[in-house]
Amino acid sequence: MRFFDDERFLCKGLFIVIIAGIIIRLVLGYYVTFVNDITAWVFTITNIDGGNGLYGVAGYYYPPVWGYYLAVFAEIIEHLGVDSLGDFFTELLFMEEMEEEGSITTPTFNLVFTIFLTILDLLASLMIYWIVDYFTDDKVKAKMGFALFFLGINVIAVSSMGAMFDSFSALMTLLCFCMLIKKYDFLAGVMFAMAVLLKLFPVFLIFLLVCYILKDKDNWKPRLLKAVLGAGIATAVIMLPVILNGTLLDSISFLTDRAGGSDESTGFISKYHDVLVYSFIFILSIVAAVVFMRQKTDAENLDRQFLWFMVIAVIIIFQNTGAPQYLILLMPFLIIGALMFDRRMYIPLAILMIGCTIAQILHLGSEMVSVTMYDHLISFDSFVSLYDAFYGNGNFVYNLLMVIGNGLEELAVLIAAVIVLDHFGINYGYLKRLVSEHRDKDNSALTDSD
Repeated sequence: MRFFDDERFLCKGLFIVIIAGIIIRLVLGYYVTFVNDITAWVFTITNIDGGNGLYGVAGYYYPPVWGYYLAVFAEIIEHLGVDSLGDFFTELLFMEEMEEEGSITTPTFNLVFTIFLTILDLLASLMIYWIVDYFTDDKVKAKMGFALFFLGINVIAVSSMGAMFDSFSALMTLLCFCMLIKKYDFLAGVMFAMAVLLKLFPVFLIFLLVCYILKDKDNWKPRLLKAVLGAGIATAVIMLPVILNGTLLDSISFLTDRAGGSDESTGFISKYHDVLVYSFIFILSIVAAVVFMRQKTDAENLDRQFLWFMVIAVIIIFQNTGAPQYLILLMPFLIIGALMFDRRMYIPLAILMIGCTIAQILHLGSEMVSVTMYDHLISFDSFVSLYDAFYGNGNFVYNLLMVIGNGLEELAVLIAAVIVLDHFGINYGYLKRLVSEHRDKDNSALTDSD
């Protein structure tokens, strides 16, 4: 690709990609930001500044890692002189999103927060570049990997419009992989703990990560010990403050609240849907790790095969797709899969980008509040009409976009799974031959016994 046909990292093409990605994020972050999540971060910062800690006042439901970074961010914006974080508008109380908080964040806060998230997107993009370049020694492909993530429309939508930090967890997961293949096992453990305590999904990779270490038959014991120590110490350091102040259960409420499913009046399947689905993912993750363990691979190709199974393992994790921000973790691995292993991965990658973006913009009816109240780029009556278009008539537009977005997300993951199965030759013909061979063996055994 001529656009990136330059041995230098920061060639003209990649420079354009970086500048374009930053500008799009900052414009969207300043003008179009989802009320619920960005407001939650402001309340968390306010609680911290007021001496209440992360969980002293209801509003923050994640494990503490992200909260610690919000505390650092609070110090940064204080030094930058950003003293106004949000304002209260009584005329917005008709919005469902405003019923509890009653305020929206200022465009200045949104802009600075978007810069913070943009840095995380940049770092995750750099990790994709490094991984592709390391394994292929092809800087054009590596730059394409960088561009596919940094200009991914869903990545932009999640970080700028959604104000969510899933690129952070993806970054830690990629760093964990890189630390392992470079044999920095203690740091790999630290990164793994960080990834899991940001968002739970990477926890399902533990079986594959352990199996990779076990493949090093001469050094697996000290390596595994270092990795476990790294994860254990990082977890202890991160969780110790919430243990000491008695808010441990609050720090894991994000997980426990989602484990029980629906209320008591629903059926068993509906009530425990998430538990059943993640139990299935748990089993599939173990199966993938066992298959990887049984692969006969020379030391030279082990790391590459490990990367391919990382792609597979992350695809397994998202058999239950969830919200569009969750699927940011899948993005780097689909990109790597398309660039390094199977070009057909571009198909689910493109579908995922479109589906997740649609699922993000279904909140557009409330995301336009900043341009209305602060910048007055649209009139208040126009904003009310837009809000009604999305949430009126039984939330028709909102629900339609949700069905389309979620449907495309599910389709993308399904296609990726089919590509993986096809890669292993697991198809109907294969299964049919396998059953036939098994029957032939049974018949042969019976004949011999006669």
